[in-house]
Amino acid sequence: MFIESLFESSEPQTVRCKIIRPVYEALTVSDEVAKYFESSGAITSSAEVSARFHPLRRETREHFLALHVDSKNRLLCLDRISTGSLNASIVHPREVFKSCLLSSAAALILLHNHPSGDPTPSREDHEITTRLKEASELLGIRLLDHVIIGDPSHYSFADQGLL
Repeated sequence: MFIESLFESSEPQTVRCKIIRPVYEALTVSDEVAKYFESSGAITSSAEVSARFHPLRRETREHFLALHVDSKNRLLCLDRISTGSLNASIVHPREVFKSCLLSSAAALILLHNHPSGDPTPSREDHEITTRLKEASELLGIRLLDHVIIGDPSHYSFADQGLL
């Protein structure tokens, strides 16, 4: 109704639009997080991801991270998507892929910990992996793996043939 009235009127109309521009910021980190980026080589396996992020094994809350990688699987960006409770973390595809687009990531590796130490994926882990895989295909960003870190082992959806 409103749009139709704009075109029917002979008087000039003012329409206000909000322009949204993405903001991407490169930060220099000088604390423990910088150790994740020490190796400039490609990430080649789930074991390597687990080894790089082994401090997550000691966390008492669930942390869900997205590792953005370039076309040669070199780490570009580390994005903390969610910090949850003892056994849950809320993850939405919109939050995962918002920063992927800004960092121009070619691919993505998902990573989270299970504070219980058991890396066996829950039903919810399977569901979010499926949703994120579907979204990644639509956006043209490859989902390489979803790694769950436990203590002392890890679980890889790619190693299990689920991605």
